[in-house]
Amino acid sequence: MVRIEIVEDVRERMKADNEYIKKVMNEEIPIDKERAKYTIVVTPEGFARLFSPEKVRLMLRIRKNKVLNIYQLAKELGRKYEAVHRDIKELESYRLIKIKKKDNKKIPYIDEKITLTAFA
Repeated sequence: MVRIEIVEDVRERMKADNEYIKKVMNEEIPIDKERAKYTIVVTPEGFARLFSPEKVRLMLRIRKNKVLNIYQLAKELGRKYEAVHRDIKELESYRLIKIKKKDNKKIPYIDEKITLTAFA
């Protein structure tokens, strides 16, 4: 599962995380398994950039359909291959999309649940 947390100030969150890590490393507190899950921490501006309408449509199409390759996906979305490829690379870097290679084709897929914790 990938969690997305929207915060006003990433630096404040980093300070809190560093404090938590120090305490765990010094064996003052146990590891919180829920907190240890993969979480993307972004500001509202970062969230808007990462989850632009084009990228959300891309993710919805990948989740909904069996995508044969990135070229087919770009064609279905009416977008240039280069733009879709760039978006997929960025989403892949955040572990929101994965790529499997079959023959000479790169096939994007989503196999993890994505949750937004800002309002949970």
